Amino acid sequence: MAPRHAFTLIELLIVVSIIALLALIAVPNLLEAQVRAKIARVRNDMRALATALEAYRTEYDGYPDFIDIEAFGALQMRALTTPQAFIATLPADPFLPPIAPEPFTGRRTSFRYSSYPILPDPAAFWSLASNGPDLAPDSLGVYRGLDLNPFFGRDPVMPRWVLYDATNGTISVGDLFRANDFVP
Repeated sequence: MAPRHAFTLIELLIVVSIIALLALIAVPNLLEAQVRAKIARVRNDMRALATALEAYRTEYDGYPDFIDIEAFGALQMRALTTPQAFIATLPADPFLPPIAPEPFTGRRTSFRYSSYPILPDPAAFWSLASNGPDLAPDSLGVYRGLDLNPFFGRDPVMPRWVLYDATNGTISVGDLFRANDFVP
């Protein structure tokens, strides 16, 4: 009989440990790439909403009304979809958990939206905000125009409000934010 050739236990353990080491390197990079893709999606969706809001303003000489209740979320932006479609559908915020349609849940599925009228009406400023990768609302998304101090942590009332900054790591504190006179 000829001798049998096989791998030893040590050789198998070395191969398994090398595969585990490669997985430890690859999985965090894959997860970070997914977060970066979501951030790019949010920025593109906010750009599309900004275009729709400006088209709405051209048509109606003001921005959609702001309902100051978080539970209603993007209900006030529905004016962008009906009766005239400035945007086909309101994009979902990928940093919120998927839930049932808004009218049935009372929870927000799209971006936080606010508009601010300068007396008298109509609204002169608008802002959009997303929770960002940390999934926590680090700002109310309410913007009064021309004063971004709250979003840079310079507000004595809400000092933790902050804009998302990817230089602090992909999963960092801060909201993704866009306003008609400010694009970070």
